[in-house]
Amino acid sequence: MKVDSLCAACESIFDLASAALSPSYYYDSLPYCIIDAVFSIGVKYTSTQNVVKSYCAYYGLREYNTEQDHNGDTHTISQMIEYIESVGIEKSADIIFKNHQRTSSRNGILKADAVLRFAKILRKYGIETLADMAAKAIPFEAEQEILRIPGQQSGLSLRYFYMLSGDDSQAKPDRHVLRFLKEQTGSDYSIQQAQDVLRDTVELLKGKYPHLTVRLLDYSIWNYMAHRQKSKIPKQYHKLVRDRIPEIIEADGKTCVCETLSDEDYISLLDQKLNEELAEYQESKSLEELADLLEVMQTVVKARGWTLGELEQVRADKAAKRGGFEKKILLKEVKEGC
Repeated sequence: MKVDSLCAACESIFDLASAALSPSYYYDSLPYCIIDAVFSIGVKYTSTQNVVKSYCAYYGLREYNTEQDHNGDTHTISQMIEYIESVGIEKSADIIFKNHQRTSSRNGILKADAVLRFAKILRKYGIETLADMAAKAIPFEAEQEILRIPGQQSGLSLRYFYMLSGDDSQAKPDRHVLRFLKEQTGSDYSIQQAQDVLRDTVELLKGKYPHLTVRLLDYSIWNYMAHRQKSKIPKQYHKLVRDRIPEIIEADGKTCVCETLSDEDYISLLDQKLNEELAEYQESKSLEELADLLEVMQTVVKARGWTLGELEQVRADKAAKRGGFEKKILLKEVKEGC
């Protein structure tokens, strides 16, 4: 009964006859599937897209092969392992992936590290390319090793990796998909239950839509849920923004309401912005967030009536008297007397 109602909902909401996958399902080489699958968990997908683009741009690689020509599938798992190991995990996160996200907030590892571990397991079992994925299945033992990577226990990344590398039978029942199923059927689903009900739904719909697959239905649901307009109520902010943000918002066809702050409120919100940018840098450890932090610091200096020259003089004086931080000294203990 729930499958019947889900079929009706899918036909009503989606144009199943012309449904198609996004370019992300046509990556040029297998390593990008690992990057996407690992980095996409628990974040907005745009940040994951930026990670893949950054990796490809750094090494001059083609990102997509939407035409399915014969010039793709040339960047191997072993090459990616060599790239990451030659630079190091921390530096790879900083300059190649430009992302310092971790697999979980508690005891997680850098996602860049998880990508490397995932890749090494595939190489261990002879999986190097998209062609290898199509020709042979990943052994059960390899799947178990992947699930033991910190942050991968749910299996969502592994399922998504299968989807990205061409498996039409897989779904990635993330929060968007699970919410859709709840809304349409009134029931909560585990990840495996969601996979099963999507499979059953496709079986019922396939007579009318021969090209429909579990992977395509999963993507159609995710795309709808991720982008649907949830409310006509304007989004409230009350935050200090860069000077050109209103202009950028209006260029995007939207409208915004702004006001000019008093000096007192301006300084107060600048101090809040300083904390916000520091927190964002601590989360990502990226050069871009550090640049944002520096921008706010410089603005705070001017807003409080100082000059950047005075700031530099105070910094230089303290460095001369007390030194900098280049020697990497960790103070562990101080004892009184001899």
